[in-house]
Amino acid sequence: MLHQLSLTFGSRDLLDRIVKRNPDRQFVLLAATGGAKDLQLLDVSDQSSVFTSHLDYEVKSEHGQPNWHGFFSFNYFTLDVESGKVFEGEVNKLAAEPLPNGMTAMLVLSKFKNSGEYVLLTIWDSSDAFMIWRRSAKFSPFTKYATTLNNFHAATYQMAPPEKHDSKHA
Repeated sequence: MLHQLSLTFGSRDLLDRIVKRNPDRQFVLLAATGGAKDLQLLDVSDQSSVFTSHLDYEVKSEHGQPNWHGFFSFNYFTLDVESGKVFEGEVNKLAAEPLPNGMTAMLVLSKFKNSGEYVLLTIWDSSDAFMIWRRSAKFSPFTKYATTLNNFHAATYQMAPPEKHDSKHA
């Protein structure tokens, strides 16, 4: 089981340099869905962070087998201690059953520097499988956390396509 995960954002050049400087790490480069140009780099090597972003998370629970490919959904919440315990319990109940169709892994993360900042990270075979789950009754336990009171926001990503090279310089 993974114990920690770090992430950072940046340009393709910056993130490529980080990957090249750290060949001993397992990185996953993601591109935002929906036409946004945002890139995110995950360090899933289970080692101390090499990033300066301070987006370092403890893996509170991991269900399924993350293969680090496919469609990624990040749901961010800020919860008080009691709500955090209830939230973790809801995730554990969901994980006690087989994962929804198309979900390969579900991870509950909390920030090392602020344990009330949670991320529900789910990894999917496809965006279609995610959308079916998101609209299903199985997602309903999480709906109560998806409010502005909990500083909720969500982002979806997919594997970043290989960098295109200019054919004139090839």
